[in-house]
Amino acid sequence: MHKRDYLVKQFEEFAKVLGVLLGLKRGEDFHGINELINSTALKYTQTEILYAEGLANEIFMNTLIHEKKLTDEQLKMLGDLLYEKGDYYSKINMDKEQEASNCFNKANIIYQFILQHATLNYSLDMHYKLEVLSKMGFN
Repeated sequence: MHKRDYLVKQFEEFAKVLGVLLGLKRGEDFHGINELINSTALKYTQTEILYAEGLANEIFMNTLIHEKKLTDEQLKMLGDLLYEKGDYYSKINMDKEQEASNCFNKANIIYQFILQHATLNYSLDMHYKLEVLSKMGFN
């Protein structure tokens, strides 16, 4: 029961971070967005976002699950952060299309894995993001 309470609290804290991220996006504070994504990934997944971005797609999930030993919940959080990092790259107007595509692709890989293998409850947010990713050409 304590583990469940801890997970609920962790998800609540993460939801607050996503709310702050939304505010930074509205204010177009791109430096703040980048810093928040980086620090949040490290705090909740013990994984640097740039490390995750740099992993080859072929070993991406295997590394996260077996080497980093991320839980389903942590994978979902990392997927959300990679999605937001892709959005960040697409909006900073610094010719970062490849980086954005890489982040969106990795978020899609995580979300697809969660759909097929994870024990998490259905997430409308993840469903919406998968729809957007599908329309962007990530299947």
